[in-house]
Amino acid sequence: MRIRLTVGLSALALCTSCYQFEITAQGGYAQLALDGDLGYVNGTSQTAVQQDIQSGFGLGDDQGSPYARVAMDFGVPVLAASGFLFEDEGRGVLQQNFGNVTAGLTVLSDFELKSAKVSYTFDIPIVIGTIAPGVAVNFVDLSIFVRDTLGVASEDVQLQAPLPMAYLRGEIDAIPFFQLVGEVGYIKVDVEDVEASMLDVEALVEFTGLEPLNLFVGYRSIRLQGEGEIDSDNVDIDIGLGGFLVGGGIRF
Repeated sequence: MRIRLTVGLSALALCTSCYQFEITAQGGYAQLALDGDLGYVNGTSQTAVQQDIQSGFGLGDDQGSPYARVAMDFGVPVLAASGFLFEDEGRGVLQQNFGNVTAGLTVLSDFELKSAKVSYTFDIPIVIGTIAPGVAVNFVDLSIFVRDTLGVASEDVQLQAPLPMAYLRGEIDAIPFFQLVGEVGYIKVDVEDVEASMLDVEALVEFTGLEPLNLFVGYRSIRLQGEGEIDSDNVDIDIGLGGFLVGGGIRF
C-alpha cells in the first residue's frame, strides 16, 4: 500500500536587501534511535490499534546515520538546508493485526526515513546573539515494510509529504570560540480525514576557534503523529526519532 499526503506550501518572498554573504557547510554522524507506536488496518470499518514499535516490530536500536547541513547567510535572511537518512530493521511479534499480517506472528520489519529540511529565517540581533523567526519545509519520505517469516503475508506502508512548518532559530555567542544553536519547527494540520503533526527540534554546540573550520556536537529530535483515513484504510502513527550528532564543517 502507498500513502501519499500532499500539503500545500505558500511561495516565499526573497529579501533583496543583503548586507553580507556567507556559506557554512557541515557534515557528520548521527546516532539515532526510534520509538513509538504504529497501527494500521485495511479498510475503514475498524479502528487502527497502535502497538509498540519495539516489541511488535523489533525496531528501536541505535543506528548510525549520515547528516549534512548547508546554510547561506545573506546578512538578514538566512537560507539553510539539512538532511539525514535513517534505516532500521528488526524482528518482533505482532500484538495486533497490521494490515494483512495477523497478530501473534513473528515478523521481519524494515523502516526507512529520509528527511530534508529547508528553512528561511530573518536574523534579529539580541544582546548575546541572534533570534531568527521564519518558515521551513520538512520533506519526509517514510517507508515501513513488514512481512511474516514465511513470506506469506506482508504490508508496505509509505508516506511522502512536504510539511511546511512555523520555525524559530536562535544563536548565542556569549562564550568565546563557542556558539550555541537551537532550532524548533512545528506543524499541525487537519486535511480531509487525516490529522497530523510534527515537532522538529535540533540543538548544537559549535566550536569556532579553528576558523574557517568548525566542530559541533548536538541533539536532534523528531516527533511525527498522524491518524485518520488514507486511501480507504485507517492509519495511526505516533513515532519519535532522536539522538546525538557530531561532525564538523567550513565557513567561507
